Amino acid sequence: MSKLSELWRRMMFFLRRGQFHRDLNEEMRLHQDLRAQEHVESGMPPEEAQYAAKREFGNALLLREKSQDIWGWRWIEELFQDLRFGLRQLRRNPGFTAVAVVTLALGIGANTAIFSVVNTVLLRPLPYRDADRLVTVWEYNRVRSIHHTETVSAPDFADWRAENHVFQSMGASTDGALYTLTGSGQPLAVMGYYFSADFFHVLGTAPLIGRTFLPEEEQPGKNHVVVLSYSLWQNQFGGDRAVLGKTITLDEAPYTVVGVMPPGFKWPGGTELWTPLTISPKAAADRSYRNLRVMARLKPGVTVQQARVEMNMIARRLAVEYPKTNKDESSTEIITLRQKISGDIRPALLVLMCAVGLVLLIACVNVANLLLARAANRQKEVAVRAALGASRGRLIRQFLTESMLLALAGGALGLLLAFWSTGALVAMFPPTISNLSIPHIQKIPIDGWVLGFALAVSILTGVVFGLVPALQTARLNTSESLKESGRSLSGSTQGRHFRNTLVISEVALSLILVAAAALTIESFAHLLGGDLGFSPDHVLTLRVLLPKHKYGADAGLRAFSDQALDRIRALPSVKSAGTVTFLPLSGWEGIRQVSLEGQLASQRGNPNAVWSSVTPGYFRGMGIPLIKGRFFTDQDNQGANSVAIISKRLARRLAPNRDPVGQHLNVEGIKGLVEIVGVVGDVHQLGITSQITSEIYLPFSQVPAPIICFAIRTTGNPTSLAREAQRAIWAVDKDQAVSYVMSMDALASESLAPQRVVMALLGIFAAIALLLAAIGLYGVISYSVARRTHEIGIRMALGAQKRDVLRLVLSQGIILALIGVGIGIVGAFGLTRFLSSLLYGVKPTDPLTFVLVSLILIAVALLACYVPARRAMKIDPMEALRYE
Repeated sequence: MSKLSELWRRMMFFLRRGQFHRDLNEEMRLHQDLRAQEHVESGMPPEEAQYAAKREFGNALLLREKSQDIWGWRWIEELFQDLRFGLRQLRRNPGFTAVAVVTLALGIGANTAIFSVVNTVLLRPLPYRDADRLVTVWEYNRVRSIHHTETVSAPDFADWRAENHVFQSMGASTDGALYTLTGSGQPLAVMGYYFSADFFHVLGTAPLIGRTFLPEEEQPGKNHVVVLSYSLWQNQFGGDRAVLGKTITLDEAPYTVVGVMPPGFKWPGGTELWTPLTISPKAAADRSYRNLRVMARLKPGVTVQQARVEMNMIARRLAVEYPKTNKDESSTEIITLRQKISGDIRPALLVLMCAVGLVLLIACVNVANLLLARAANRQKEVAVRAALGASRGRLIRQFLTESMLLALAGGALGLLLAFWSTGALVAMFPPTISNLSIPHIQKIPIDGWVLGFALAVSILTGVVFGLVPALQTARLNTSESLKESGRSLSGSTQGRHFRNTLVISEVALSLILVAAAALTIESFAHLLGGDLGFSPDHVLTLRVLLPKHKYGADAGLRAFSDQALDRIRALPSVKSAGTVTFLPLSGWEGIRQVSLEGQLASQRGNPNAVWSSVTPGYFRGMGIPLIKGRFFTDQDNQGANSVAIISKRLARRLAPNRDPVGQHLNVEGIKGLVEIVGVVGDVHQLGITSQITSEIYLPFSQVPAPIICFAIRTTGNPTSLAREAQRAIWAVDKDQAVSYVMSMDALASESLAPQRVVMALLGIFAAIALLLAAIGLYGVISYSVARRTHEIGIRMALGAQKRDVLRLVLSQGIILALIGVGIGIVGAFGLTRFLSSLLYGVKPTDPLTFVLVSLILIAVALLACYVPARRAMKIDPMEALRYE
């Protein structure tokens, strides 16, 4: 047994010894190859270089300790050698390095910047516990396709909460209200929301200090408590923790501060404080009064689809039990909170991500072309290394190392560009749009996810643009390449075809991106030139919300409006002034159901109309045209017959075949019949991108409302009148907060901010793509001219004229551009259909746009080819015949 053990020990010793020597010999050969290459680069003939390398190294590597990890050490040393050699190569070609790094930085930086927005809006965890289980729930009238503005009645909500088995908790809120905060300097208008006691628990966010609401605080008389947002606490109360228990004044009523929410919590967006939701006994019994917005937290393991099935069962039961109010509300709609807050911006962000992806792809193609051209000049270097024993894998690794260095340098510079551009992106959105429409857009951080994305994109980019040139170079014929007359990779037919294919793909991708940008620009031009239904120029707007306990009686509301308007009309440069409840483009609206005399108010087919109470000067102040009948006058007061003015769209729906003026209406919330005295033009209440709504206007004197928006038409710059208009309002009530102090032009511009940002970004990306395509085409034609210098010299010596040379060079570039344009048009027709949701008044396959874009690409291609063509025309035939 001992002899067998000894035999086994000796055999393993010799095996390990043989492997060790084989490893050392392989390592010595690699080091000799590298040293021989350095001698060749210094001008020494290959045979002498190989001999000198052997003499220098000898058996020095055998002196290393046998216990050393040879394989690991060699791999690391070779990696460092590749890095050092790659850095030397990049330093020797500063022009090439700079162009490649800047090109990659543009592509990687654009992708990183847009990803940072996507990460912030779509991917970053919401500031609520287990936010993926949060959903919003509302009734859906499938017969009339009405979502009831995503609301539900209080009795239905109570039944939902009692009967469901899929939600862990449910909370309700109502639409926001403007409060006037006084007692701490100038009156301040702050946005507040009514929250049920369960709402904060549903969101799963604990207060920073203090507490949220108690169930008993939903009762009248106990509901004068308030929870502050972090920003309001900091700005108005200096972040003082002693604010807990302190009484503040909201709408001239005392409220006790019971808590402060943590930073970042502002649900819904723009909210500064919350007060308890108090449901009146009348609303608690009225299933037709739908004013609650419901949020729920799914139980662990329950899916949205399971919740939808159970809630639809409950809705169908209620429809059977309460047919008068719930007959058509036999289903519900449930979506996740993530879908709720990012649904509008998601398509635009996905389009932008596709756009920057195309920019990066074009940048990769450009750099790949540069590497191919550079590889042609390094042909003999590669051949010498291969002749000295360098394997194909080692050559590929060396070229990939150099491309990875370029990609990482471009990624580092691109990250700096992204860091700068994210601040510019935030600045492109007005504050009101940032707070209300796009979640978390106030600050776009460069966090770990963004850094990881930039690193991943850089590595992937290095592989994409470096692998193909490395593979092409590693397949060179060594013996042929060592000959002086050997053709290079790029000089071969295969090399030319490959480079031409890259240029064609650049042009095609650029056309797709430029076409998308052109469509969005054309769409934005339609938006700017679109008819809002009113004239926004020279109009100043202000909004006040009168406290109910102070101006609860209709007489108080009328007195305030009359006195404020009298003072405003007395100001210099004021042409006319009026008030309206819901100002167009402000994002606020009220809905009332209307029907012609003789029809039941709840009859199917009766339209819902956006209503507002207006004073007689409103229509002239806003420039809304009168089509039939008359405007309101001072005689349309509380003692006169009830009257209304309707929009043209509502007139078509109510009385399509007869004159609506003189007809009488049933209007929800108004006793008796209302006579139609006029028809005015349609107004885009929610923005020009939104569908035109049916409008009904009621006289303020007959239907006063606590929300009063002033529309003041001036002879000069409206903003210069802002301070005087505010003082006029404060002269009537010094404690009244004034908000939305801005020109109507500015409000209209803010409403188009998302479309403007998408248009600007796509335009920038298209310009970058066009520039990169031009550079790529220029590089290919310039290299072709340099490679064909000898041929051009022969042609000119045989009688070719300069115009023939010009035609020869330009035809090569134009053919490539035309092929790219043709392929790009086919691709654009397919891909630009995804833009349809972002376009207004423009078809995604608009032929005129594609023709113009194609002509632009061809013109850029001509310009890119003309410079090398001019250089070719100046070639001296005698010099060209000696050119090598």
